[in-house]
Amino acid sequence: MKIAKYLSPKTLVVEEVEDPSIQSNEVKIKSIISGISHGTEMNVYRGVAPFFHKKYDRQTRLFIQSAQNDTWKYPVRSCDPGVWYMGYSNVGTVVEAGKEVNDIKPGDIVYSAGPHQSIVVKPASDVIKLPDSVNPECGIFLTNLMTAYNGILDSPIKLGDTVVVSGLGVLGQTIVQMAKMSGAFQVIGIDLFDLRLQTALENGADYVFNPMTCKDIAYEVRKLTKNKGADLVIEVTGNQKALNEAIRIAAPGTTVTALGWYQGASTNLDLSEEFHHNRVNIRSSQTGAVDPAISHMWNRDRRLESCLELLSRLRLENLLTHKVSYDNISHAFQIVDENPKEVIQVALTY
Repeated sequence: MKIAKYLSPKTLVVEEVEDPSIQSNEVKIKSIISGISHGTEMNVYRGVAPFFHKKYDRQTRLFIQSAQNDTWKYPVRSCDPGVWYMGYSNVGTVVEAGKEVNDIKPGDIVYSAGPHQSIVVKPASDVIKLPDSVNPECGIFLTNLMTAYNGILDSPIKLGDTVVVSGLGVLGQTIVQMAKMSGAFQVIGIDLFDLRLQTALENGADYVFNPMTCKDIAYEVRKLTKNKGADLVIEVTGNQKALNEAIRIAAPGTTVTALGWYQGASTNLDLSEEFHHNRVNIRSSQTGAVDPAISHMWNRDRRLESCLELLSRLRLENLLTHKVSYDNISHAFQIVDENPKEVIQVALTY
């Protein structure tokens, strides 16, 4: 089978290795398509993910300095044990099932958090059969959709709200659509790139703004809301300046939901003005959990069931802007890294 291998930051190659065997509780999957994460995976591609020099301690839930043998180091192969960060959005066809597997059979089209490689072996319990109503290519959005859906659950939208979505990549595009489904009368999108702005309008946004051409988006939102500001801002970019602008856009006493991973020290975040005077709340949303107040009802199984339904309801085909052959994986990552204005989702085909 073909696997991906990092030799160093931004140096990614394809290698041939022997096909893995399966255990009695596992299935073997022949990959059809896998989606590249434009967030976490790009931090790995660039070599800036914290795991290269820190360890995440699961007991304290803190990033701590760690011994050299506890950090990631090159070379890294997609098939190595514990390597979850070289692809986790894979759709393929089951070609073999272990003798203990009853609910998945050869020929089924399935999603798994599998890596970028031509063959994936997973426990059957970790594999999700895609509904017949779902385009297999759209199945790669399930990972991101789970994150975006958590953001919606962490951001209770009231009927008639004005919701601003900052960042119109895959997460933002799905949040625009789900905000409308949740009752927002007015959804406003913000992004630096015209392709994403136009796509957001196609997907239901009422207005869009580009910070490069709009001098003061917070002021423009005030004009659209009779000077109130947004009832809710969902910030998806992971950019400190964008988070600061989200605070300015929010109405007094409201909340900014932050889905992004904000790298480095917050030198561009100013908490002395609108944040302080308007009593704006910032809430972190992350894919692994939801608001404890609703977690007893919205456990992972229910969230997954909802997202499988949403794969059929949301407009997703126009988000898949690039499909690149797996043998050209290095070029695919280069597109994401160097040409963000031209892409929404880059996928690898097998």
